[in-house]
Amino acid sequence: MKERATATRVRASYDMVVVGAGFAGLACARRAAARGLSVLVLDRKSEPGERIHTTGILVKEAWEEWAAPARLVRRIHRVRIYTPSHKSVDLEHDGYFFMATDTAGLMRHLVRETRQAGAEVRFGQRYRGASANSRTLKLEGSGIRCRFLVGADGAQSGVAASFGLGRNLRLLKGTEWEFEPSGGDGDSLHCFLDPERAPGYIGWVVPGVRATQVGLAAHRDARADIRGFVTSIDPIIGLSGRRVLGRRGGLIPVGGLLRNFYRERVLLVGDAAGMVSPLTAGGIHKAYRFGKLAADAIADYLEHGGPHPGTVVRRAYPRLALKHLARWSYDRLPVARALETGIFTRNLFRRLAGKVFFDRLNGKL
Repeated sequence: MKERATATRVRASYDMVVVGAGFAGLACARRAAARGLSVLVLDRKSEPGERIHTTGILVKEAWEEWAAPARLVRRIHRVRIYTPSHKSVDLEHDGYFFMATDTAGLMRHLVRETRQAGAEVRFGQRYRGASANSRTLKLEGSGIRCRFLVGADGAQSGVAASFGLGRNLRLLKGTEWEFEPSGGDGDSLHCFLDPERAPGYIGWVVPGVRATQVGLAAHRDARADIRGFVTSIDPIIGLSGRRVLGRRGGLIPVGGLLRNFYRERVLLVGDAAGMVSPLTAGGIHKAYRFGKLAADAIADYLEHGGPHPGTVVRRAYPRLALKHLARWSYDRLPVARALETGIFTRNLFRRLAGKVFFDRLNGKL
């Protein structure tokens, strides 16, 4: 598709306004601009890459959707899973990989490409609500009007709240520290089952691009003990003496796609809509895929009277029934204890874990 030059004149009316310059919002805006729509992206942060809330790991399919420069990524071929006593199992699949990212740099890159596609992206712009008339939506406090509004503003979406759309109620809270990198970190994504320090999810270590990322996530109402986790894995990873370069954190929805994620001329995408794996809590691939799908559906809706974009997205979104069941089981059953006591054999655990990390190879998300 032919790219258009970045707009230089100030507009007051757009075909589409996207609230949130994250993965889903930028994918949606870039595609819609390429389809010929006038697009504005608003984000309350002062600049791209500020206050990152994600580990930023790309699965192979996400990388293929929207590749980034080699300087911003590091390829990882292996997943190493640890039981609470730190017994480990290595998993890998021929030809499959994950990408650790310089996430702040990646966001700046995605913003540049979105602007090059013809979308306008403004930072330091807080969403304050919107009102509707028979033809357009008016954003409060700005005078900006649009024909369609997309909420890509995270797990606790302001767009969702202002239009009475669904809310993400099942949430994990994640926290991550970035340590000085070490040449001995290897090329494995380390995943730790630790029900004491990360109840409801896992801890992880990622040999990243410019830092070693160490984090964990837990149920929202539980205590995520990042200090205790760092101490517990130090004999394995060797973190003592390394400086902490930065800290990040945020909420991760794991309840699945919201039942009520759209209404006339308004649609939620990404975390705002619950477009995150209920089991792995991964959402970037879904953000890219369904951000673009939503953009195409919005363009068809506005230009050709096509079906409402919300119905298009709902039909295309996978049900993920097995992953919801696995999330329910992980929340309620002593999986880690079963591994330690041998109720799960090593081979059975390897097969189950392989399904979690590599099942997308069979066409599932």
